[in-house]
Amino acid sequence: MLIVGEIAFVANVGDSRAVMCLNGGKSFVQISTDHKPDTPLEQERITLHGGQVYQNFSYIPDPTPENKTGTQTLSGPFRVEPGRLSVSRTIGDIEAKDPRYGGAHGIVIPTPEIRSFKI
Repeated sequence: MLIVGEIAFVANVGDSRAVMCLNGGKSFVQISTDHKPDTPLEQERITLHGGQVYQNFSYIPDPTPENKTGTQTLSGPFRVEPGRLSVSRTIGDIEAKDPRYGGAHGIVIPTPEIRSFKI
């Protein structure tokens, strides 16, 4: 957070969440948004640039011998491909961004979200 006069600026990338305490620490408010791949705007941006959003799955064994495969269940956070990251914006993670390492441009981005408000 940067405060200039009466204006506060908040910038974040990924899951670096900013919160502000109010009323002498008795309450708080979230002043930034995590960049998760399953949020509508991030998912749209990812897919428009050729990336994919997915969630891992596992099989729970079925107690009956007739069912050899079990039941498929989703588990874990949503992730971005390429990179297998659970955030859609990050400063590092060159493997997700650079084609030389299996990444792709414009899918996982380092662009921060910047908000400002009067205090």
